Amino acid sequence: MKARAYLAVMALAVLVPIILFSAIALSMLMQAERATALRSLQETARATTLAVDRELSIAEARAQVLATATSLVDGDFKAFHERASLANRGGKSWTVLFDESGRQLVNTLVPYGTELPRRGHPEYGHEVLRTGAMRVSNLLDGTVAGGKVLAIEVPVVLDGGRQRYVLNQAFSPADLDAALRRNEVPANYIIGIFDRKGISIARSQRASELVGKPVRKELFDSSRSATEGVLQHDTRENIRVYDAFKRSALSGWTVAVGVPVDVIEASARRAVMVASMGLMAAIICALALALYFSRRMALSIESAVTSAAALGRGEAPQQFASGVLEFDRLHAALVAAGGILQQERESRGVVEQERARLFTSEQEARLLAENQNRAKDEFLAMLSHELRNPLAAISNSIALMEHPAVPADIAARARNIIKRQSRHLAHIVDDLLDLGRLMNGKVALVRQRLDLAEAVRDCVQSMQTTGRIDQHRLQLQATPAWVDADPTRIEQVISNLVSNALKYTPPGGSITVDVGALGDSAVLTVSDTGIGMPPELVERVFDVFVQGAGALDRSQGGLGIGLALVRQLVVLHAGDVSAASPGPDQGSTFTVRLPLSGTGTMAASPHSDQPDATTPATPS
Repeated sequence: MKARAYLAVMALAVLVPIILFSAIALSMLMQAERATALRSLQETARATTLAVDRELSIAEARAQVLATATSLVDGDFKAFHERASLANRGGKSWTVLFDESGRQLVNTLVPYGTELPRRGHPEYGHEVLRTGAMRVSNLLDGTVAGGKVLAIEVPVVLDGGRQRYVLNQAFSPADLDAALRRNEVPANYIIGIFDRKGISIARSQRASELVGKPVRKELFDSSRSATEGVLQHDTRENIRVYDAFKRSALSGWTVAVGVPVDVIEASARRAVMVASMGLMAAIICALALALYFSRRMALSIESAVTSAAALGRGEAPQQFASGVLEFDRLHAALVAAGGILQQERESRGVVEQERARLFTSEQEARLLAENQNRAKDEFLAMLSHELRNPLAAISNSIALMEHPAVPADIAARARNIIKRQSRHLAHIVDDLLDLGRLMNGKVALVRQRLDLAEAVRDCVQSMQTTGRIDQHRLQLQATPAWVDADPTRIEQVISNLVSNALKYTPPGGSITVDVGALGDSAVLTVSDTGIGMPPELVERVFDVFVQGAGALDRSQGGLGIGLALVRQLVVLHAGDVSAASPGPDQGSTFTVRLPLSGTGTMAASPHSDQPDATTPATPS
């Protein structure tokens, strides 16, 4: 056979397996496209579940905050109604408070004093109080709301368990529609949510008809046997669909996303059709190129035969551009190979340097992780000690009060100890909760225009009233400086800075608090004549768990998170905070800068007609 025939046989030997395996690959592609579409369906279910869980987490956080309200501890339900109504302002949820027998005490859906019915499902409240854990309800009939409702149920146990309540953050199932529409999905997708009993609580289509009714049994059974999955079944509209479901670990609800089977299969078939056309075009191009190159190779061989025959006849071969350049390129290939080797050596050197850098980085990261782990262990030990001391005092006081022969004045002192130590425990827990919420970005500021100088004066006056600064000399210099800020959080910043100065300044020392406007910033400076800080501590003093001489230290008490809270709160207000100290035993200075209010400084304030204030504050 001629060389061209051999080339044709070789081309067929290559093309036949390609065509065979391409058919198999197209079949696999169709299955892969179907699997990809179902994975996308599953991701939509997961994303919707996350959106619903995020809404429930916000409602839970609001309920947890309301559960610690002072008015609830004092039993002032009217004040608690006002506090809860204020917290729910601008939202769609409302607050309901039940006692442990199931009787409604407060419902912010109606004005305080409105006669309230008993709870329709007291067993849920009993379960929450029994387990002591938050619970998300199934779909309920709202006796006051007059329709279907959902609720976040939080147990509230006060006064050592003598006061037990269930705090509900309730909302309408229609409020979940925003979570269903949060992700852009095609119109033929059916998204639904059903509760732990299989009752539909939200639906993207025909919600008014189907919410409150049971979902298909096969879907409910599958959701009970697995946390997520995909199944094929008929919807309540008698449409055959692929249904991807995801059960929420937070609420126990299940989110299901359904797409008609025809839509999934049509998408897979389109992908296979496009791939088939591409494969056919590739085969045709390959055959054309094989024919072209076989002709070129045949001409090259014929020219070589002609040249050899010419040499045999003693004739000089005629120059012929055959297009076969292997011999001419041999030296160029060797030179190129040398260049490639040189590049390889240079690349290897770069890789070695990078490996050394990565090794150094890994060592530094390991050292940092060890330091952080050690700080965590020290903090846990400190937290245990800080919690044990007040608990021991409370336990001893209770034992003393239970003694039958204890005098009345000693019993009163024991009660005061219990109150004081309880407030101390609450302060520790509040600081930990605040820091956790700040570091996770869950704190929302309620800004208003306020005078920073007035806020400082109020905070200092409160400390004087409680006698916290009786052993120190405190000088206050305050001129009006108006900022847009959350009054509660600003008071927390001021209190932590002044408390820190009191903690680390020996009795008889001086503390200076200076407030005023400088440029476009309101500046708060707290200086003391206390123990000061070495340079290495100044750089880390705002880190979590750093305290005293540089680490958690029992000599001064506390958990070392006060200044970390200050920095997080100031940054949340778009400001900055810094620390400075000349050295040990030379005092410290903390400076907070906040943007001035956009409506002006002192001249635009409501009290701009008053002179600047320089108020000394010393113990009486």
